[in-house]
Amino acid sequence: MRGNVIIRKVRKLVRSERGGALAELAIMAPFLALMLAVVCEVGRYFENYTTLAKGTRAAARYLSNHNLTKPELDRAANLVVCGKLACAGGDELIKGVAGGAAFSASNVCIESPAAKTIVVRIARANDCVPVANAPAGNPYNYQPVFRIGAFLNQPSLDLAVPITPRTSMFKSI
Repeated sequence: MRGNVIIRKVRKLVRSERGGALAELAIMAPFLALMLAVVCEVGRYFENYTTLAKGTRAAARYLSNHNLTKPELDRAANLVVCGKLACAGGDELIKGVAGGAAFSASNVCIESPAAKTIVVRIARANDCVPVANAPAGNPYNYQPVFRIGAFLNQPSLDLAVPITPRTSMFKSI
């Protein structure tokens, strides 16, 4: 008699669907976490790109109405880095992530390819030909928060891609 009770309870437990939702959640949780990380990284990348694009636009507009002297070039680089003419340490609009380097004036490339044109950009490679007294124009790579490649066991998948906005304007002076 005692054996029949145990067998009935085991059959009831096997037929029960309780816990099925928990099993499905356990299967889907890694995919949901990966999708959340990707959406966050893509959003942060476009936020950084837009910030730098607005900075290059402001700097190009500023330099289109000013002479290309050392103080004016420094102010224009500060517009890209901090969003204002005078930039102090810690005012950067794009901070470094996890001990990475913050965006700085050394990443800004100010060129004048023609007599009446000014170009402010973030270089993709070391291809900047700056005007005299301008910063060197070193490349700047996006710094991701999540290491998605490590999560997928694909270390070659790296979201640290270059951010390279560029703005050209005609000089009025």
